[in-house]
Amino acid sequence: MAAFGALATITGGFLIHKVNAQRSHDRFERLVDETNDAIVDRLETYVAVLRAGAGLYAASKTVDPGEFKSFARRIELVRRYPGIEGIGFAARRPAPGRAEDGVIVTYLEPQTEPNRRELGRDLAADPVLAEAIVRSRDSGRPAMSGKVELHREDADGRQTGFLMLEPVYTGGDVPADLAARRTRFEGFVYAPFQAKALLQSVIANLNNRGLEYAVYDGTAAPQNLLQRSAPPRTSGPGAEFRSVRRLDVAGRSWIVAYNANDEFRPADDAQFVTGFAAIGVLATALIAGAMLAQVQARLAAEREVQTRQLAEERQQLLLGELNHRVKNTLATVQSIAAQSLRNAPDLETGRKTFEARLMALSEAHNLLTRDNWRGASLADLAKAELAPYGGGRRERVTILGEPVWLSPNTAVALGMAFHELATNAAKHGALSGANGRVRVEWTVSRSDEAPDRVSIVWREAGGPTVTTPSRTGFGSRLIVSGLAHQLNGDVRLNFDPDGVTCAIAFNLAPPPSTSPDEEVESAA
Repeated sequence: MAAFGALATITGGFLIHKVNAQRSHDRFERLVDETNDAIVDRLETYVAVLRAGAGLYAASKTVDPGEFKSFARRIELVRRYPGIEGIGFAARRPAPGRAEDGVIVTYLEPQTEPNRRELGRDLAADPVLAEAIVRSRDSGRPAMSGKVELHREDADGRQTGFLMLEPVYTGGDVPADLAARRTRFEGFVYAPFQAKALLQSVIANLNNRGLEYAVYDGTAAPQNLLQRSAPPRTSGPGAEFRSVRRLDVAGRSWIVAYNANDEFRPADDAQFVTGFAAIGVLATALIAGAMLAQVQARLAAEREVQTRQLAEERQQLLLGELNHRVKNTLATVQSIAAQSLRNAPDLETGRKTFEARLMALSEAHNLLTRDNWRGASLADLAKAELAPYGGGRRERVTILGEPVWLSPNTAVALGMAFHELATNAAKHGALSGANGRVRVEWTVSRSDEAPDRVSIVWREAGGPTVTTPSRTGFGSRLIVSGLAHQLNGDVRLNFDPDGVTCAIAFNLAPPPSTSPDEEVESAA
């Protein structure tokens, strides 16, 4: 009995030690995951801000200094986006003595003294920035540079940071082939970042005491260190807790090494194990068995706590996603307001145009909200946007196509385009008369070697004779340039005498794990 009791005591003590060690490890990994996700989310938010700036150029033939300054002021750069040093535009210019053109800083807001010193600087003259410039220009995608020394001043006279770039091309859309992208390249909407301020602002919002980090650009080598929160430690409570994560954002990889600091306290099981051992020496096998049952109950309680913590982490993830979506929507609304008011003949007309475009944006958001922002059905989106224009006669607006599931960004962009096309048809095109009709039809090309590609055709018939307009309004620019840029696809708007036609083609993003089943062959 004594031998059995001793064995049970040793087994129980070992199990208790393993439970406490696993609990400490899980708590440390949760801190690391939370911090890592927050850094990625912040960087992707800044990419969205640069895309909004590129959209300003896509919707306008020229952007003067006043417009760019107004855009930067409206997005409240410094207050909303800590760590960013400014937002600017660098234009393509010939560079004497070099084969490649230069990329010259033309605008940089806000106009602080360090930012004013940057005006006229050739970003392509820096080899690190030149690599990011070529990568972004040739791919048509945003790019993050490697580690650079910013032309700023702090306590030691220099700041370590990096740049983010979003390419801008003549015509607004992203050209389909490499040669066209190099020929039509105009410059970049870009932003410089101070690594220390950016990372400190992310960590401060989380209040993750007990965790230190070191961020490296590319590989974990001393020369690649972007920012370290504290000197490395090799001893003390929790020193054995370490983890390494890789972040991939805008074509660049970071390595983040995490370790616990003195404020991280591992679960202390020494006293409990000692007491358990003392009792086990004196207890019978029955007492040892009871203690083992207690350990099992404790394991069950730990699993319950972990389940609750996973639910809380999911809630935080959803809140972060909501914050990301709200910022993107605000940037879209700011661009719509600026363009609607600038091109309106009077304030009342501008107000009505702005309200109509907001309603179109709202319809797309309603569909996305219904499916928890996983996306929206193309058929449902077309019906929602065109339903007000049927005039009580189902045959006037026909919608036809196979089931297609759209990502959130694609659904918002197409919803705005359908609204502009329908508004134009009601004012000047097929829907302005009694016998006019609109047909919206799409097909999907599928291939094992390439993403699925959707081709949508908007065709008007039975309306007044169409003539090509003498000027290109915001609606046409939004459809042709803005939509093509947002979808990274092709858009063609033709003013045929028999009726306006618009052809839209783009690659589909991978669908979510589940999507609504639908068979579409109806009239709105």
